[in-house]
Amino acid sequence: MARRNRELKDRKSEKRELTMKSREDLLSAAREDIKEMSVDEVNAYLEDGNTPVLLDIRGLDEWERGHLKGAIHIPRGVLETEVEDKLPDKTAEVIVYCAGGVRSLLGGVSLRELGYERVISMDGGFGDWEDARHPVETPPAPEEDEGPADPELLNQEIEHLESRLEARKARLQKSNS
Repeated sequence: MARRNRELKDRKSEKRELTMKSREDLLSAAREDIKEMSVDEVNAYLEDGNTPVLLDIRGLDEWERGHLKGAIHIPRGVLETEVEDKLPDKTAEVIVYCAGGVRSLLGGVSLRELGYERVISMDGGFGDWEDARHPVETPPAPEEDEGPADPELLNQEIEHLESRLEARKARLQKSNS
């Protein structure tokens, strides 16, 4: 039994050594499989009336600072587990982008492995998109603070919450008795 486990462990180690790749190896292989379009090409493509799915795989904080109009957001960290729920049509054309074009290229590989047939990575990402001054959609700004609150209303709210808290405490004490 111990010999068998050692043989399996040795085979796993050999396999791991054979499959180790550098970052550049991964990106080079991805570029062979995933079509890339520059931000200017994507913009012209959209202006020509094409309607691909625009998929932003940046983090939430990046998304909230701005994104391509009409894009959907699935962060790279959950792409493989959430994409099929949000993009059930695997024949749809998908232009995936990130901040600079690296995450989107690798994310494109994942999409292809999941069966998405027409995947394009936006080379240069959102950074180049903004630099080229192409249209950006941003969430609405938070509403302005309406100024200082009425102290009397605040006191009433505090009293109300304190009375609810006391009622809960009483119920807990009663149920523990």
